[in-house]
Amino acid sequence: MKKLIYVPLEHIDKRYTVHLDNDIENYLKENNVNYIKIKPPILEQRDLNGMFLDASGTIKTKSHQIYLIASLYESGYVDDNTYFFFSDLWFPGIESLAYLNYFHNVKPKINGIIHAGSFTDTDFVRDMERWAKNFEDVIFDISNEIFVASNFIKNDIIKKRIIHPDKLTVTHLPLDSGLDKYKNETKENIIVFNGRLCDEKQPWLFDRLEEYFQQEDWSFVKTQEQDLNKNEYYNLLSKSKVVVSFALQENFGYGINEAVKLGCVPVLPNRLVYKELYEPTYLYNNFEECCNILNDAMKNKISTPKLNLDSPFKTWFI
Repeated sequence: MKKLIYVPLEHIDKRYTVHLDNDIENYLKENNVNYIKIKPPILEQRDLNGMFLDASGTIKTKSHQIYLIASLYESGYVDDNTYFFFSDLWFPGIESLAYLNYFHNVKPKINGIIHAGSFTDTDFVRDMERWAKNFEDVIFDISNEIFVASNFIKNDIIKKRIIHPDKLTVTHLPLDSGLDKYKNETKENIIVFNGRLCDEKQPWLFDRLEEYFQQEDWSFVKTQEQDLNKNEYYNLLSKSKVVVSFALQENFGYGINEAVKLGCVPVLPNRLVYKELYEPTYLYNNFEECCNILNDAMKNKISTPKLNLDSPFKTWFI
């Protein structure tokens, strides 16, 4: 009998982690999957001055999760019919599973999602590549199946790391977390920038955009400057007409996809994963084109695209 051990990401309100966890658990429950969730009491994390990652909290959480996993090995629960599913395989300590497998003489399957890593030139983790590369090679070696959100990230991994392509399954991240209840058919003249306020997202270009359209009666909002909770954030997206990105790094674009699902017209650079998920209508090659697309979107000459993002990895649980 297949036994699933589910290892979730720690929860940070400004990230997608809570919704990802909810969606995965919904799939498990809907399909009557027998599973154990490795959820330590410190799964909740601090939000550090708007940052999207609490590094010390991450290590505390994952260390506790490894402790709980080791206890399952110790009790004899883990065997050849056990399947691990990590909602993020970039998991410090995951090599402990290979160590435990050796000494307990078991061969469970290790599966999960890779969201990003030092294999992407513009990701902040790139600064850690000297040691992170070796860590990622371990992840790719011990894992049986790895889910990635796009062909863009799959190709990045294949080019930069040692891995057999058959281990990588392209899927999309879930977007089933009750967003429909926030939908608002009445739109206001609001343009949002919902990326992180960091170099790889280039938020200063949004300031330039606001200056360019200063004669228009439009509101330009950087969501991470607003100190919004999730309900307030989704209500803002539901009222907004346009979402803009200037990203230099994007493997899936969860925030953009959420905004589109809530009726925002996306204005996106013609690069990264955006070329894979969106039609040319919404893609710009330079700042002038960005302004033109934004202007058309605000004057209702461009409609919101229909997302067709399935989540094939959910069938793996059944």
